[in-house]
This record gives sequence, C-alpha cells and structure tokens, in this order.
Amino acid sequence: MKRIPTTILTLISVSVFALACALYAQNATTENYWNQFRGPNGDGKAIATDLPMQFSETENVRWKTPIHDKGYSSPVVWDDQIWMTTAREDGRELFAICVDLESGNTLHDIKVFDVAEPQLEHGDLNSHASPTPIVEKGRIYVHYGTYGTACLDTKTGDKLWERRDLNCDHRVRPASSPIIDADTLFLTFDGVDVQFIAALDRNTGDTLWLQHRKVDSNFEDVLKAKGVKDIEETKKEKPNDNRKSYATPTIITFQGKKQLVSPAAEVTISYDPKTGDELWRVRHEGWGWNVACRPIFAHNLVYFTTGVEKLLLVVDPSGRGDVTDSHIVWRNRKGALKYRRHLSSTI
Repeated sequence: MKRIPTTILTLISVSVFALACALYAQNATTENYWNQFRGPNGDGKAIATDLPMQFSETENVRWKTPIHDKGYSSPVVWDDQIWMTTAREDGRELFAICVDLESGNTLHDIKVFDVAEPQLEHGDLNSHASPTPIVEKGRIYVHYGTYGTACLDTKTGDKLWERRDLNCDHRVRPASSPIIDADTLFLTFDGVDVQFIAALDRNTGDTLWLQHRKVDSNFEDVLKAKGVKDIEETKKEKPNDNRKSYATPTIITFQGKKQLVSPAAEVTISYDPKTGDELWRVRHEGWGWNVACRPIFAHNLVYFTTGVEKLLLVVDPSGRGDVTDSHIVWRNRKGALKYRRHLSSTI
C-alpha cells in the first residue's frame, strides 16, 4: 500500500461540508491507514504526534469539500482515498462518497440503495447513515443497518455484493458499525423487535452464522424498579425501548483464542467468532440499554460501558456462561466519563 503522508485525516462530516486537517505522521516511512470505526485496532489509538490544537475556517485547514445531505458516520482512510457515507434527510437514498486525500476532490459519489419506507421518527436524534464503513485494499464495506449492507470496489465504485434481508426496527435508525476479522464481516442488529449478530463471508456476503440475543427481561419490572409511575404510558410511548442498542463489537485475543465481544442493550456477550457460540455474558444493571461505546481490551481485561445507566465495567474474559456475579473485576458509576477519558489515553 502506498504510504499516506498524513497518518490521520481529521474530517468533520456534516450535512453541508467536510473539513480536512493535516495531521503529520510520527514515522514518515511507516505505511498508515485509518480503516474502521476508532481506527486500525478499534481503540482510537494513533501514532501521530505534534498535532495542531487550534482550528478555524483557515487555520490548519488543508482543504474543504462540501458533502451533500446528512451522515454521522466517521470517515475512513486507505491509501489516497477518504470514504464516508451520507443519506437524504428523509432516508430515501443512501450514498457512499470518496474524496482524494491530497486535494479533497470528489472521486466517487455512489447511490448505494433506494429505501421505499425509511424510518422517520425522532429525526433529530440520528441520521440514516451513521454506521462507519470499513475499508481495505480494493474494497469498502458500507452498512446502513436494516436498510442494507454492500461491498464496493474502491477503484470503480461498482457494487460487488449486497445484502438487504437482515432487518430490525432500529426505532431511531442504525449506528452499529461493521468489523472484519480474517474473511468474516460482522454486523450488529439490536432493534426493538429483534436483536442478533450476523457473520458474513467478506468475499461473497453469504451468511456464515447468525446468532440471536437470548435475553429474558421484563421492561415493566425495570420501570417499576426505577420508580416510573405511568408505566403503561411509557410502554406505549417507547415499546421495547430496553431492547435497542448501537454498539460496535471488538475482536480480542485472550489466552491464544479469539473472542467477539459484543455489547447489546441489556447484556454484553462474548461469542466464538468462528461459530457464533456464546462464551460468556454480563447482565447490565438498571437502565442498561442504548449502549453505544465500543469495548476496549487491555491488560487481559475487557472495559465497556452500559449506556443509559452510565456504568463502567471491567471484566475478566476467562469465564463461561453468565459471569455477572463472578468475573466483574471492578465497576464504577461515579465519574465514569472521567475514567473513560483516562482509560482511552492509557490503554
């Protein structure tokens, strides 16, 4: 792969423009890329140093390129290409856009899918193009949750395969990003109706395995425990709201074996990435849904948060079955955001 002269391109992608800032590489001889959500290892780490701390419309800006419509996905970089997704605000057309890293010129503007009946509720909370793509040499995998997933040729923009039969009711649109390990592409679907994780062949899009979340919980019991008075009205306004989630899983290697650690709405589950068999799970406490953060693995421990409950958990991944009462090393709720910032800078 040709060396990228900037290790990371900080790209602020909103409905009307993309802002590109030059961040210089730590080692000019190292080949670098930013290929997925939170970077090459999924942990937000970068080797760039001496990064600019001040930005304006002109300061430390190399170029600006308008990006049409609305997408909350993060940009990904491979070689001399930057890719991102966007969508019409009404969700009826979904796009993948590629711009040149050096010039900001648009190389591809591809309509990937038409959507006949997009979800329109709570339009201020999310976009129809929030999952971050994953890119590699010659291919990019774009994912729009229930609307569809596609593999595109990065040179021609041609669609190599697509899947539109993996569906759920996201309620406020999708956000979980795809990840890849070896020849497998993993997709997460946590809707208010169904919740599952799917493993696809990255070359063909064929299903290798599909595992439904097996979670027994009662929304009414949780509402009662939290002191909600008008339970019936809450259930009517937000039916099965305790089921939906938005997290991206992480592949870890522990004691020589891989695990797919996948946070869902009410549990975080570790799967065997080859078979989809469940290895262990941790039940979330209280309002443990709307989970969005990607887990981090360090010091042979898994660190993750539990969404609305604002609980940070650290788990020993050696267990099997329900390890809620046996393998949580420590937990913290007070100042969890402070701890999360500290962890992100140290692990």
